[in-house]
Amino acid sequence: MEITEQPADDGITEGLKIVSYSLNSKGEYELVPGLGWQPVNVVNHQAWQEIEKKIASSREQVTAGRVSCLHYYMTANQMDIGLLARYTGQSRWLVRLHLVPFVFSRLRPDTLKKYADLFQVLPDDLVRGELKTPIYQHS
Repeated sequence: MEITEQPADDGITEGLKIVSYSLNSKGEYELVPGLGWQPVNVVNHQAWQEIEKKIASSREQVTAGRVSCLHYYMTANQMDIGLLARYTGQSRWLVRLHLVPFVFSRLRPDTLKKYADLFQVLPDDLVRGELKTPIYQHS
């Protein structure tokens, strides 16, 4: 693609510039800022649709009482058990145990504070099982 043929599609990048390679007038490749490329936008859009499905499924599981609200926050913020364990300084098996509603309801205040600080919610929101928007949507 030549520099003058750069796509002008906002797509999923919402106007953010991305860098791509293009041929200049000498036939050499150079990095050129652009707005996106349709295949990338389609793939990103599909990926976000899948993430939204997982978040909705997690919300349903929390509402049904099958998992604690920690599962929702972990899913909504695209974390797995290992990542959540590392961020909170706990073992993986302990985080897995905290996904059980019965166990989660008996967590100590300092443990709840770790989770609340990470997900930028109040500890009381976690205790009540209130499901707030993910961190990446707080702007």
